Amino acid sequence: MGQEEYRSLAFERTTEEIVIDGSLEEGVWQSVPSASDFTMVEPNDTASTTALTEVWVAFDDKYLYVAAKCHTPNKEKTIIQSLKRDFSFDKNDGFTFAIDAFDNTFFGLSFGLSSYGVQRDGIIARGGTKGVTTAWDGKWLGEVQRYDDHWSLEMAIPFRTLRYKDDAEYWKVNFARRALGVNETTTWASVENGFNVATLSRCGKGVWASPPPENKLRPILIPYSAITLSKDVANNGDIDVEWNPGLDAKLALSSSLNMDITINPDFSQVEVDEQVINLSRFELDFPERRLFFTENSDVFGALGNSRVSPFFSRRIGGVGSSPVPILGGLKLSGNINKDWRIGLLSVQTEGVRDVDDAQNWTAAVAEYQVREGLAVNAFVLNRQAFSDFKWLKGNYNTVVGGDMVFNLKDSKYTGNAYVHYATTGERLKNSMFYGGKIRYRESNFSLFAGLDAVGENYITEMGFVPRLYHTDDSGNTVRIGYQQARLNGYYRLRPKWAIYTGPTAGVDLWIGNDYSYQEHEINVGWETKFNNNSELLFEYTRNNPVLFYSFNLSGLDTSFAPGNYMQDNIGFEYVSDERKIFFGEISSAYGDKFLGKEFDFSVEANYRAQPWGVFGLSYTNKRLFDFPSEYGDANFHLVGGKFEISFSRYLFWTTFLQYNTQKNNFNINTRFNWRFAPMSDLFIVFTDNYTTEDLEIKNWSFVIKASYWIDFK
Repeated sequence: MGQEEYRSLAFERTTEEIVIDGSLEEGVWQSVPSASDFTMVEPNDTASTTALTEVWVAFDDKYLYVAAKCHTPNKEKTIIQSLKRDFSFDKNDGFTFAIDAFDNTFFGLSFGLSSYGVQRDGIIARGGTKGVTTAWDGKWLGEVQRYDDHWSLEMAIPFRTLRYKDDAEYWKVNFARRALGVNETTTWASVENGFNVATLSRCGKGVWASPPPENKLRPILIPYSAITLSKDVANNGDIDVEWNPGLDAKLALSSSLNMDITINPDFSQVEVDEQVINLSRFELDFPERRLFFTENSDVFGALGNSRVSPFFSRRIGGVGSSPVPILGGLKLSGNINKDWRIGLLSVQTEGVRDVDDAQNWTAAVAEYQVREGLAVNAFVLNRQAFSDFKWLKGNYNTVVGGDMVFNLKDSKYTGNAYVHYATTGERLKNSMFYGGKIRYRESNFSLFAGLDAVGENYITEMGFVPRLYHTDDSGNTVRIGYQQARLNGYYRLRPKWAIYTGPTAGVDLWIGNDYSYQEHEINVGWETKFNNNSELLFEYTRNNPVLFYSFNLSGLDTSFAPGNYMQDNIGFEYVSDERKIFFGEISSAYGDKFLGKEFDFSVEANYRAQPWGVFGLSYTNKRLFDFPSEYGDANFHLVGGKFEISFSRYLFWTTFLQYNTQKNNFNINTRFNWRFAPMSDLFIVFTDNYTTEDLEIKNWSFVIKASYWIDFK
């Protein structure tokens, strides 16, 4: 889409008082220009839209107002998954809009409402080619009214919640609608099938009648208090009682630059990680859910790539079974101007006696937009140990480097290149990571190529590089460098009976940094997305993993000898139509596992009691068999349950059940959440852990936490 083809909509100033109730009764919505004539994205970007949508935008000195009227053909009932915030756009009737306030096609914000008035907001990172990260929450208002033939909405987003330059003549903007009853996804500025509706390069223009107001320096304080009762039953421990007060603060230094401060943070209310049975050789990553780390998280987390990342915020504070207390942290992030974006993060963690010293974790990133769709950054990451308020000489880890990111030709060409260097007190050689990747994407075709080179001493204690680390025969951790070449893609046919169907293929090759062969993997498949939104994938994989040292596969009696092991596997996955009251998915795989066989089976079933409840059960079985007798066999089971009850948009009860025989642990986590005021919450969380063999209790904890959002006008 060339510059001359951008759709535009006037953002008009209003003096009328707008009551946010979703009814569209104010006169302003009759007088300002409307955005209509939406075009279809799915199921067919050349078809006519039947679910019509109209949008209006206005503003005053405090708020950006957005209103929309969403027609429902044939008086179809709207469909949602639950009343919880940050709904999935694909699985709910809803309306969202994307903002690129700096016109750089890299960073944006997204806001939306479901047809039941549930809020959704998030960060659009790296141009939106991978969608919206909804871990970020902003404070804003939104309401919906439902009628026989349409539903309407109104939003009021405070300018202090947004990030923008003060003198902008226009913002890039796009509006998107999901109408599940007729299975349509539509946008105001056209987006090709195969691209995410939040792709910033596909946005139109919102033209300001007068510049948006300049944000004033007004702090936000979020004090909290938490009381925790816990007991280590397995070790006959006493009941521990802990009171944990703390404070978060936000300070808008400008309309585009924000400072976050946290003192003695507590994350006891964060949802538990969904467990998996891990039979791989490497560590698995899990998403960051702690709020302090999610504001402008993309400026830090997008360094490197998903397999080799120098910054992985879950390392800070040791999320998981052995968390380390965080004493405090500061984060400065945002845009200095259209071309420069910065991020500065510094967090101090407490020392743990006989385990580790106190640590300071610092990350600094500066990103410069060379031209539209092309940016470069430079960064420094540092972990420094302290004892008695003095830094320990030689006990540090520093990573420096730079990335180039591009998003060109309306996101048809995307990718990045990177060069990083790591050092520690030992000052080891072979400590670089470099490489790059590029993807070409059209509606029916995608081709990807990438290359990574990781030195054996690319040590990133704040990062995630799982393939670098191995365990030798003495139980010591050993680093082995490697180079990985990747090539994959897909082609999509569009018959009348499917949204798309077609082949997928990929090749991965790993070699040593001395160019010696390590291993490879080849996969081919066929994926189909049917007109009813169900999906089916068949896949064949051939790989030959290399073991540099003896390796004991979980559950077996004997270790495998070093060497390569040829493995062939076939599998399938089916995801049902999630618009139905009953929905779920099933997958299975069978094939070689070193000297034996592995059979995997997974099934998930859900029931939706719209709009107040979703009840799901899942089961995973991984079975190892047909090994030589000295290895034995193994059979792991993971049973999960997730039950969500929404008493209203502000009152929720969520329960997780996870029975994992690989970890010999049965976890029960139940969480009550009452949002008693905007962005202010009361949490009550109870967690139990039992053995899976005899259901003997290991430990339990009970937490009551309250936080309150204080705006200084």
